[in-house]
Amino acid sequence: MTDTQFPNQNNPGAARDLQPIIRAGGVLFGLIYALSFALLIWGREGVLFARSSAEWPWLHLAAGLLPALLLGAAAGWIATLSSSMTWSVAIWILAGAAFGWLAGHVPCEGASFIAGLLDPRVAGLQLFPFTHSHEVRTWLVMACLGAVGAAAGVAQPQLIEALWDRLGPEGKEARGGRLWLLLGARAWLLLPMGMLLALLPMLAVNELLSNPRLTPLQRTDLLIQTALTGGEAQVQAEALNVNAVRRYGARFTPTYMQHFVEFAGDTETLYIASVDVDFDNGFVMRCSVIGPSVSSCVDASELYPVWMQALITGAREGTQPWRQLGQPLRVADAVETELFAHREVLTGTYTVQRRAQRGGMLWLEARFDGGTTLTCRFRGAMPVTVEACEVNAL
Repeated sequence: MTDTQFPNQNNPGAARDLQPIIRAGGVLFGLIYALSFALLIWGREGVLFARSSAEWPWLHLAAGLLPALLLGAAAGWIATLSSSMTWSVAIWILAGAAFGWLAGHVPCEGASFIAGLLDPRVAGLQLFPFTHSHEVRTWLVMACLGAVGAAAGVAQPQLIEALWDRLGPEGKEARGGRLWLLLGARAWLLLPMGMLLALLPMLAVNELLSNPRLTPLQRTDLLIQTALTGGEAQVQAEALNVNAVRRYGARFTPTYMQHFVEFAGDTETLYIASVDVDFDNGFVMRCSVIGPSVSSCVDASELYPVWMQALITGAREGTQPWRQLGQPLRVADAVETELFAHREVLTGTYTVQRRAQRGGMLWLEARFDGGTTLTCRFRGAMPVTVEACEVNAL
């Protein structure tokens, strides 16, 4: 910042008078950058998730917007505590890495927390696990965004000078709320640079963190929409999974919700993912997506009674028939204990209902003629794990 832009800086009193403007400008710069970051990454995700009929499409934006704004405002303010360009660059390198940390953890712990507020059934549960592969990719994003932070550290002082130039004599004498009002009215000057600086983080986050979860949902959505609008012939013409359409296409409806279940294994090397599609007619299709292709689909709704029957039979007989299924269930020890302890009330005929699904968590309920209910929580696809069961006996 030069003497021509900030007159009388050699005078300590005058320098102190400039600090409110410098601090306010730094906070505004940080807020603009953070808002651009959140909208370009989580806002973009929300739009694409919504277009793919995914559940809770705006969950990441809801979880990440406020922390991002607080981080941006803090970084912008701290960067103004010294007139040194080196200080500003160093602070924004750290802030960039922190934004990368947010980009990695918001879709997992952050989204799980907000989901718990929306649905008490998942409160306190890690609905979206932070896997080892996701952690590795988060570190890469942190490194990329730290480098981008250096550019933000160089840009901030220059943009504050630009704001100062446009304040005018009245604005340069303003303080308190009026100063914030005048600066806020000119904050649009920061938008182009804020969005430009957020573009590179968007590319890194999209490639390493967003697309692996988004692509499977988009591919299953494309398959369904193509089948609904163009039929089997169009599906075949576009080289999509025609076998899935032949088997289940007649049960597709225009209204459905998609649930991202999980990646296959913790390496996620090939981005093999499982997606459940819940149609409004009760049909649930589980698809395996490898890279950009839907490789196979099964009727998941047919599996639900089989799973519950295995659990109930095991409770009644003290055996583990779920191990003999075509795709064995992994049953937690606590579930086996709960089932065995209530084996005497799990008698008679029953019906099985799919009560709810959130992400990779599924709740199935067996209701017996006498009024007793058995509700179990399943997670995942490869393998399917029975995490908890609860018996309500009348």
